[in-house]
Amino acid sequence: MSNVANQSGLWADPLFGANHFTLLRWGLALGVVVGHAWLITTGYEPTRIHDWTLSYLAVNGFFILSGLLIAKSLEMRKDVKGYARSRLLRIYPALIVLMLALLFFFGPAFSNPGGIRYLVDSEPWTYVLRVLLMGDPLSAPGGVFGMSSDPVFNGALWTIRYEMLAYVLAGIGFFSGFLKNRWRVLTSLLISQLFYLVLQHASILNDAPDGVVALFRFTTAFLLGMTLWHFPVLRRAGWLSICVAIGSFLLLGRTPIGETLANITLAAGLMHFGLVRSASRTIATMPDYSYGIYIWHYPVLQSVLLLNPDMHPVALLAVSAPPVILAAAASWHVIEKPALQLKKRRRTTGRLGER
Repeated sequence: MSNVANQSGLWADPLFGANHFTLLRWGLALGVVVGHAWLITTGYEPTRIHDWTLSYLAVNGFFILSGLLIAKSLEMRKDVKGYARSRLLRIYPALIVLMLALLFFFGPAFSNPGGIRYLVDSEPWTYVLRVLLMGDPLSAPGGVFGMSSDPVFNGALWTIRYEMLAYVLAGIGFFSGFLKNRWRVLTSLLISQLFYLVLQHASILNDAPDGVVALFRFTTAFLLGMTLWHFPVLRRAGWLSICVAIGSFLLLGRTPIGETLANITLAAGLMHFGLVRSASRTIATMPDYSYGIYIWHYPVLQSVLLLNPDMHPVALLAVSAPPVILAAAASWHVIEKPALQLKKRRRTTGRLGER
């Protein structure tokens, strides 16, 4: 049993038993949907505190949770092949199906001229390859959704490459031994946070590339999650801690440390409402549709809006919610959950087989 597990009291820690993280992931995913409904229709997201929008903070929350759970997985399993397999099975099966949907549904239906001619164009196929190789997804391959005010096939996919990169860097850091030490993890967080602040606010840098800024944004959030794993006391956020964090963010949210305070507030809230002492069985066992909601909502919003160009964001959300949830449910039950079962169905020989 690991030192971290010993320090946290393994079997008494809700992180190792029933918790409400799945519900919180639903909430984060739906927060992104709400933000994008306004962004696609009006170009402005009004759901914000200071300059921090709901969708922006929700994505940060995803990375904080991911850092915590990945650190836990690395520490408890210590299996590099199993780790790599699990990460690939979590991301790629549903993403591949989404790309097939682009080629055989969204593209033919929502491009001009569309139809079978969409598949003849090389651009959609190049786009699919680029996305699967974790390249830039922010375009409208073959003109899909080109008539939209926001001509992008899927504006949510751009964060996935940073998630994959975080998985890779965390794996390298752990299996090399560097990120096994709690103080090195904390030091890495502080260095990443410092670099992120400098990249955002130092005029001498003359506008650092967006990709570099985003890298340190997500790395900082991910390392914050990893720090929560290594310092279990930080996962016990009471109401006083939450109120202090919220108050600090409301007071100083417009300063250079505003996002830092926002992330601390997010982390405190996620730990308080996720790691409850007595979890609801209904909530603890609910299906995890969050990834499906995240990757499917954007093309669904675009499709509905093109069919009804004058829709208000609230109406767009109301009409789009059922197909988004349906797509996410199908993604989870038909694709994601069966794929994730593969990581558990290995014999001691290493071959796939029945449990």
